[in-house]
Amino acid sequence: MPSLGRFRLPVLMLALGSAALTVAAGMMLFSSFMLYDDEGYVLLSLRNFAEHGRLYGDVYSQYGPLSYVVYGLLHWLGMPLTHTAGRLLTLGLWSGAATLCAWLVWKATKHSACMLATLSATFVYLWIMISEPNHPGGLIAFLTAVMAVFGYRWLESGRWTAWGLLAGAGAAALVFTKINVGAFATLSAAGLLLLHRPPARLRTAMPWIIALGLMVLPFGLMRPLLTAPWVRTYALTFAFAAVPVAFTLGQRPWINPADPDADPGAGSGRVWLTALAAGVAVAVVVAGIILARGTTFAELADGMVLGPLRHPGHFSLEFPWPPGVLTLGSASLGLYLLILAALRLGWTDRLTVDSLVASLRLVAAAALGLAIARFPGTSPDNLVFAYALPTLWLFLWPLAAEEPGEVTARAWLGLLFLGQWLHPFPVPGSQIAWGTFLALPLAAIGGWQAASWLGGRHGRFFTFARTQVLDLTLTFVLVLLAVVTGNRLAQIGARYLESRSLDLPGAEAVRLPDSTTALYRLLAVNAEVHGDLLYSLPGMFSFNLWTGLPAPTLANVTHWFSLLDDAQQDAIIAVLAAHPRACVIVQAGHLDFLRQRHLTPGGRLYDYVMSRYETAFEIDGFQFRVLRGRRIAPLFTAEVFASRSASPNTPDTMVKLLLLLPPGQAVGGVAVATMDDREQAPLELTAANARVEITPIDLEGRARGPAQAAKFPCTLSGPSEVAVYFDRAGRGFSDARTYLIVRDPAGAELALVRLRP
Repeated sequence: MPSLGRFRLPVLMLALGSAALTVAAGMMLFSSFMLYDDEGYVLLSLRNFAEHGRLYGDVYSQYGPLSYVVYGLLHWLGMPLTHTAGRLLTLGLWSGAATLCAWLVWKATKHSACMLATLSATFVYLWIMISEPNHPGGLIAFLTAVMAVFGYRWLESGRWTAWGLLAGAGAAALVFTKINVGAFATLSAAGLLLLHRPPARLRTAMPWIIALGLMVLPFGLMRPLLTAPWVRTYALTFAFAAVPVAFTLGQRPWINPADPDADPGAGSGRVWLTALAAGVAVAVVVAGIILARGTTFAELADGMVLGPLRHPGHFSLEFPWPPGVLTLGSASLGLYLLILAALRLGWTDRLTVDSLVASLRLVAAAALGLAIARFPGTSPDNLVFAYALPTLWLFLWPLAAEEPGEVTARAWLGLLFLGQWLHPFPVPGSQIAWGTFLALPLAAIGGWQAASWLGGRHGRFFTFARTQVLDLTLTFVLVLLAVVTGNRLAQIGARYLESRSLDLPGAEAVRLPDSTTALYRLLAVNAEVHGDLLYSLPGMFSFNLWTGLPAPTLANVTHWFSLLDDAQQDAIIAVLAAHPRACVIVQAGHLDFLRQRHLTPGGRLYDYVMSRYETAFEIDGFQFRVLRGRRIAPLFTAEVFASRSASPNTPDTMVKLLLLLPPGQAVGGVAVATMDDREQAPLELTAANARVEITPIDLEGRARGPAQAAKFPCTLSGPSEVAVYFDRAGRGFSDARTYLIVRDPAGAELALVRLRP
């Protein structure tokens, strides 16, 4: 019973910690929206596949088909493909990956503080999940965590066949999610088998073969961009780290070379066959579903393999490597070679070397903890991506008298991390966190095992009293890290409580700053009222989901100007030309961002949009464009005018609003407020301090009749220009900070209105 209690308490702590951090992460997730809107592109493509099928033929995607199968199945079971549902699923994958990592650390260390620190740190490390909900990256992180955690447990207990089943199925699932990620996972699994279960005749040569292959791998992968300095640094950093990793995993000091039967490589053929069978089973199921939905074999091959191979030439981002990365990599490689030479030449003994490695492992783990502690001032994923790989071999080094299962299991974690470290090429954005989060459980487990080993091997120094003090100190530091990082996650999530509901179809639970909410609402309303087709530049397809307006075709992607071929662009042009009421939303700020990075948009569709559509109005860099020569009323926008009269009885300000409210809806007043400022009370304009003139207008903004005096509350009939005269009482107006809240007679919010420059 005591042992059961000791088990239940950590499980309860993990469950409570995970629940609390999931709430904080969810508040972050539901209070964020990225301007480039990959979320909308992925979500619309998922919906298009679920409703129409023919992925890669009609429905464009840069990613593998597994996420489409998963979302399609969930949609078939009743899950709506909306921003709210998709974000909840992303939150589940985020929380699942972090909880699995923490659970693994507890199983490996039996230390609750270490478990909680890993839980909190992994939640923080994967904060980038808020940037691209529904992106396959969430599924990739979860699948990678499953492979790492259960693979570790089964290898530790010597269950190689179970591991083979997991590795084969997991690698295939990753291949069908994003082929490069799956390929790296496949190489990691193959590397573990070849190094830990090598054929007898290749046992000595295998580390050399693996090292050479790993050194060549990044240069072959990155060949299209190797002229770029940042890419060469990427390839060299991997190559420097690959050599000590391969040779470290190649040494198996617990095996007697004279007794081949003692080698755990026995039975490796069965493991290979199990992994292959599991992978083929996953491939058949996923590919079968996609093919049954109309995709051809040629389209599947192009979408999964050929398209990703072309991607580096179409779109890439430069990673700003921090200083000293190559120096650290070469120094780490040099240290490893020096250690090997010292052991071979008898300059030192194994215990001394192991003590040095264990000590350096603790230093590296502490550095990772400091990187996590700097959040949110610095994103920890960039630092870990840059500096962790050169120290990887320290965590894979087998310390004397360690259990073989522990060493092998840790090797699996290290090889998975090594492979996934290549995931960010050629776009080192969110992919950095998805590809490197395994550094956290690896550091926690490796660091704890190093500390325990040092304590056991250096008993003179680590007396019982000193050990107790060190244990309490380390526990305190780990708990502090867990509390601090978790609290920072919660502090960021608290912005959800201060934000305003987006209140658009399928995104009612999303809460954003006043400025963004008001802008997205008015863009959506104007698109619904003035258009029958909606396109955007770059592709911001969330607006299509919010408005219900179709995009020209099913070939939709954020950077369509670089990723769609001429035939796909011509098809979109033809549909746009057939719809004179089509509207286009252009995000000029993002286009400037791309130009600054030498990714200037262009092409026939880009030229068509920019030449045939003119800006009807622009707010915060968002241009609402209509066919050249067409005129529209920019609804839910306003202009402010100052009175030139010196008469004391004349209001000093007039604000002119263009509104379209439901029939019969009464307006009780208008509030002049400062966006995202809850402390400054808005100026409430009511019948007591303002007078009103209402002019009925048509959708082109032309008057349908004379202006009529009115007073609050008043009722509008169709689209109307509402002029409100009042004294501003010294309040300043700013296009960037001021907005208007239209209220009903009871004071409830009816609409938000932004000022036009």
